[in-house]
Amino acid sequence: MSRKLIGIDLDGTTLNEKSQVSERTRRILQAVQNEGHIISIITGRSARLSTDIYDTLGLKSPMINFNGALGHKPHQVWDREYSHQISRDIALDLLEIAPEMNIERVVAENKDSVWASPGKVSANLDDIEQMFFPTREAGPQMLDRLSLNADINAILLEAASPLHQTQIKRFVMDRYGEDQVTVKTWGGESPVLEVAPAGVSKTTGLDYLRHIYQIDKQDIYAFGDEMNDLEMIQWADHGIVMANGNPELKAVSDDVTDLPNTQDGMARYIAKMLHMDID
Repeated sequence: MSRKLIGIDLDGTTLNEKSQVSERTRRILQAVQNEGHIISIITGRSARLSTDIYDTLGLKSPMINFNGALGHKPHQVWDREYSHQISRDIALDLLEIAPEMNIERVVAENKDSVWASPGKVSANLDDIEQMFFPTREAGPQMLDRLSLNADINAILLEAASPLHQTQIKRFVMDRYGEDQVTVKTWGGESPVLEVAPAGVSKTTGLDYLRHIYQIDKQDIYAFGDEMNDLEMIQWADHGIVMANGNPELKAVSDDVTDLPNTQDGMARYIAKMLHMDID
């Protein structure tokens, strides 16, 4: 059997309802990796919010963070590492105009650091979303002109409500231009927008890995559940959406798992696909 490149989203895909890796999923993915296949986390999460999951899974492949903006190997120097960035000036400009644009909080982040504007944890965010908007007590540096001394991979904006998202998205694109940034909303009722480097998506990372490992496109699988997975689901020859996934994403997928993330749907699908006798 030819070697497969398998890109896996985290939240709603690899992780269960407790945002954890189940023992079955860990065991299956390690067995798949031991068979010589490449399993790569491709997530919107930052490195700080996904490296422990990478370690739990025991992966050896590169990890793709910030929805494709950063590709690296945790805990080591990798000579093929890449990083697509946004100018720090854009983050600082957004911080300045946030009050008049109904933006509650601004977070800027790269591989090594996170900067957050002042503010308390919002009741509008669920437990997972709150991790992306850390309080000062959680360790981020204050987002201001003195501390933000580097370009970043992603900027997160918490809108005052989901009703403001369209207005903010249009404003950001008009102000900075599509040659500088792209803006995406999170799924469901989340009031969060992500400002990313122009032209970058999860496909950026998956295609980069395809070239590095010289994998035929027919041997590429992508698993996801939400609309930030759209590009890689459409691009991969085998774009598979979770049973618990967004209906719009399912409509453009090649297949849907039989079981949701709460029942190891992704790992079971992979084991069945590779004819592995694991349970």
